[in-house]
Amino acid sequence: MPNKSMPNKTTIIAFALISTILFSSCEGKKKPEPQISEASRTAIIKPPIPKLDIAYQNFTVEPDSATVLTTPRGTKIRIPSNAFLDKDGNIVKDKVDITFREFYSPLDFYLAGIPMTYDENGIEKVFESGGMVEINATSNKNEVFVNPKNKIKVDMLSWTKSEEFNAYDLDKISGKWIEKGKDSISLSEKEEELKSTPTIPPMPRVSTSNSFKIEVDKELHPEIAIYENVLFEPVDPLKCSVGDAQDYKINPLKNGIYEVISILKIGNYKEEHKCECYLAFEKGKDYNKALKIYQKKYASLIKNREVESKIIRTLEINNFGFVNCDRPINYPQGGEFNPIFVDEKGNSLHLTGIVLVESNNNALFRYTSTVKYNPSNKNVLWGITNKSKIAYIKDDDFSTIINKSSGQKIKMHLIEKTPETYEDLKKILF
Repeated sequence: MPNKSMPNKTTIIAFALISTILFSSCEGKKKPEPQISEASRTAIIKPPIPKLDIAYQNFTVEPDSATVLTTPRGTKIRIPSNAFLDKDGNIVKDKVDITFREFYSPLDFYLAGIPMTYDENGIEKVFESGGMVEINATSNKNEVFVNPKNKIKVDMLSWTKSEEFNAYDLDKISGKWIEKGKDSISLSEKEEELKSTPTIPPMPRVSTSNSFKIEVDKELHPEIAIYENVLFEPVDPLKCSVGDAQDYKINPLKNGIYEVISILKIGNYKEEHKCECYLAFEKGKDYNKALKIYQKKYASLIKNREVESKIIRTLEINNFGFVNCDRPINYPQGGEFNPIFVDEKGNSLHLTGIVLVESNNNALFRYTSTVKYNPSNKNVLWGITNKSKIAYIKDDDFSTIINKSSGQKIKMHLIEKTPETYEDLKKILF
């Protein structure tokens, strides 16, 4: 007698078939994770000067066809067809509105209020950026999501070809950057053409105590004859010995470097020494005049190379929001001080949002107490007073700072009125 509590074979097969269909359906239409609320975003992204926040660019696309958007700075947003999903995981068919921003410099990161720290094995580091974007999308005013099968890619200009950089997404709940792997690097189509164009000589250098003067045959070296009061600055002073030479020869080498051959003769004895040198000029009138001549002579060549020599980094968009190409670096070392900020009249200043920028990297260092810096670099430091004024010091001011001094008064320059534009602020600080 069959057991009525046990389902028959047909029932089991039917149940299994229905389960398989349901499972496959769910697997094929996985719902995107909910996006972060604007309140959560505001808690992480805090522009210090709202009117100078980096502006959004707006685009509208038809999602059923591939589209390439190009920004005024040359960034390309490559959108494949069916790149957007709604909250239920369905492919979006209606028009999609896109907001987009791109960030290239520490001033960009600062004005947008973007966190730029990274925890590496328990050690706080700062991101040096190779390029960053923020991209978001809506359809009919409803948030849409990245289709993982058809990802958007962003090609943006970068200052470096280094492969040490990784791609990161910003978690807008925690404010932490999540590593997503490597970006890809390419050169512009005109890069090959640059190999056949003339090399631009190095800029004139300010002379040092190692510089020396010799007579130059202006007919043999017309490229030197355009300057006045030319000196020669050894590339490596330890390898150079011009001494009491009686004669000299000059051979142009690559990249604007000259080989100076000093010749010493005593009877039948002859001795030669070679010294690789840059062209140099005394600081002040001579150098300023030489620099103007250089800029005028090579202006078109400099302009062409700046336009044509492009490094492109491609970021793949895994989630809408902030996507960054970075590498973690340490805080500056070599100098530090605990500041007591005052204005130029000695009045006390309370500063918030204190940041430091170095000339030789693309990072923004934030401080709340002790300021660390590298005395060998050119530095700019600024913050916001309780009256919403910008207070700053620049490289010349750093030379007056006493290293590792506790409670040291730092005299700040005040910008009495907030600049109207990004460019106005940039001119003041940099």
